[in-house]
Amino acid sequence: MSSPAARAEIAPEHSPPRPFQGWRVLSVCLTAQFLSASVTFAPFGAFVVPFIEEFGTTRAQMSSVFSIAFVGMGVLGPLVGSLLDRGHARRIMMTGLALNALALIAMSRATDLWWIGTLFCIAACAGAAFYGMTPSMWLATQWFDRRRGLALGVTVAGATLGTMIGAPVAAWLIEQFGWRDAVAIIATAALLLGFPLFARFAIARPADVGQFPDGDPAPEPDESWGADGTAPPGDQTLETGVLVRDPRLWLLALGFALIFSSPIVAMTAIIPFGEGLGFSSLDAAFFLTASGPFSILSKVGFGWASDRLAPRLAIWLVASFNALAWGLLLVVPNYTIFLVIGAIYGIGIGAAGPLQALILSRCFGPTAFGRVSGIGGLAGLPIIAGAPVIANVLTDSTGSYHSAFQLEVAYMIVGATLASLARIPKADQPAA
Repeated sequence: MSSPAARAEIAPEHSPPRPFQGWRVLSVCLTAQFLSASVTFAPFGAFVVPFIEEFGTTRAQMSSVFSIAFVGMGVLGPLVGSLLDRGHARRIMMTGLALNALALIAMSRATDLWWIGTLFCIAACAGAAFYGMTPSMWLATQWFDRRRGLALGVTVAGATLGTMIGAPVAAWLIEQFGWRDAVAIIATAALLLGFPLFARFAIARPADVGQFPDGDPAPEPDESWGADGTAPPGDQTLETGVLVRDPRLWLLALGFALIFSSPIVAMTAIIPFGEGLGFSSLDAAFFLTASGPFSILSKVGFGWASDRLAPRLAIWLVASFNALAWGLLLVVPNYTIFLVIGAIYGIGIGAAGPLQALILSRCFGPTAFGRVSGIGGLAGLPIIAGAPVIANVLTDSTGSYHSAFQLEVAYMIVGATLASLARIPKADQPAA
């Protein structure tokens, strides 16, 4: 919050009211997640075969590029978060999108595989980190308070839409124009769609345009305000040193990292697991297709509900849906049950993203959201990156996915337990 004097400056008494800009900012948030998913990661699988045919690479080498890129984005998290908390959202999102798109265009003309991998890992994915998940959720937390869960749900729904659309569109473009022109078309379309939107509506904070979260009128200062016009203690920006000494940051980072191992393992294990049950690879892939609509509904619906639910109850609901999905896979399902499990999985993992962001903003406040997201993401990176490796080692050593899926159930229980140990303020309490 700003001081009463600042409030008088940004909201003059006789100024005509302006329409609430938060909904336009929310369109930026959804678009940013949609583009970062549909341009960078969702189409990855569609390019595996063309790259093998042209460059003689292997699937293992392609997978290693994916992992390196994922780790690189996690390492950038603290830097991205720090820049966001300083109010540079518009600049870093525009720069990130430009870097992402130009790197992809350069990839489409590169003739050496090592140069393509370098551009993807260092430039394209770095660009996505600067405009995708963390910046979009940061914006949503600044512009919405009472409806923050709903806003975050809408924001992360963009990533699911991008995942659902990106792969088939990329496959069609490759079939029509070849992989090089497909990459260039995707990158150019992203730049043309996102850059003007980010430039116009990526407004860092409501105070920048004389407004307040949720479109509310300026609140009256009360006895909690200091004599010098400063905001109450709960609204002060927390120093980074204070953040890293707060045990809640580490409990939430490790707890949600265990929960977020679920989609990472699913992406690598579900299709071969389905093939082992006798389904074709296409039929097995419909597990993830079935999860998509339910994930979107869960993101928006659970985001709305989490504004009203007790935080610990919400954490256990998310973990329970994920644990139920992995547990049901252990009973050797028929195809119909297999798809139903996909829907259950979609509900569970869809709700996890907005819930984590909502809890972080409640614990540390919007002014520190970028830094806690970046630091927490880096802390949980070994768990998330290591989960598919451990799952594959268990599968290779036992000849079955059962041990890997049992471990996922355990991850959900331990993750929910750790996250629940954090002291989380209620919706009407200030961050502390």
